[in-house]
Amino acid sequence: MDARGARDLAARIKAGIRIGARVELVSEGSDPRLRPGDAGVVVGIEHDGRLRVGWDRGLTVEIEPTSLRLLAA
Repeated sequence: MDARGARDLAARIKAGIRIGARVELVSEGSDPRLRPGDAGVVVGIEHDGRLRVGWDRGLTVEIEPTSLRLLAA
């Protein structure tokens, strides 16, 4: 595994949520367009552990995983 692969793996472990997982926002995020209760699907994980979520309302926003809860599939 190269250095980039190791960073990607570390970010995925840190996030604790897989790509494709359905999540719900449970606390105010850094984006004012999002509200607690908004739901979406994880579409990517950044190197710093932030999740890129495609929200049901049509937004794609990076957010800290601590602001989210995993929804049942």
